[in-house]
Amino acid sequence: MTGDGRNNAVLVVLGVGPGEPESLAPEAADVLAAADVVFVPAVPAESTLFFYTEAWRVERITDLAGSVPVIEDWFRLSPGSTAVLAVPGDPADHPAFTAVADGLRVAVPGLTVRTVPGVSIVPPRLTPLPW
Repeated sequence: MTGDGRNNAVLVVLGVGPGEPESLAPEAADVLAAADVVFVPAVPAESTLFFYTEAWRVERITDLAGSVPVIEDWFRLSPGSTAVLAVPGDPADHPAFTAVADGLRVAVPGLTVRTVPGVSIVPPRLTPLPW
């Protein structure tokens, strides 16, 4: 925390879903690499994220609407950190996301919430596995 009691934490919202690997937002991989934790509410989205980030940084949440207390607690224990909230599909298509973002802005003073528009994380078409 800063001297003024603000957290200076960042939450980046990324959309995860089917699509062409070429549609991966260039900044999405960098955002995932820089994140201290990646919150994900859906199993298909979770499996896609394992292509781009280490499993130990992926934290499953039960649902988007109930995620505020979990994410708030995480930021309380990790002030100044960067977290990603991965939502299935385009973040703009989730009306619950606005309520989550508003709730977190109130609960975590100084929190910056950024959204990468569209479906920015898709499963790769090719796999390095030999089968």
